Amino acid sequence: MKRILEGVIQHFQTSCETTDQWAKFARMFKHDFKKFLKPYTKAVDIYRGHFFMSGFFELNNGKIYYFSISDVRFSPRSPMLIRTAKSFKDFTGGSNGYIHFDENFEQNLLQIIKT
Repeated sequence: MKRILEGVIQHFQTSCETTDQWAKFARMFKHDFKKFLKPYTKAVDIYRGHFFMSGFFELNNGKIYYFSISDVRFSPRSPMLIRTAKSFKDFTGGSNGYIHFDENFEQNLLQIIKT
């Protein structure tokens, strides 16, 4: 997850098309995030949008979470939104929670999903 923390604070070029910089970061994020979640999940689905990402993951116990990373061009230090969901189509879900991209990111994410 160190690469995610380093990558999310970089200055992203703005463009009306997907930049190589954003595509590279998104691939890395998907790979590292899925790898981190693997011991705790049975399914992970991540969508890369135009300079934002969102997705769902289902824990081994069946609990589902939605997450979203805001437009990184304008708010690179914004925290990741996370909340419970009823399914991989539930975009409204439970109460919003936020995890900052800092040295405690992994610990804070685990604290949320292990409750």
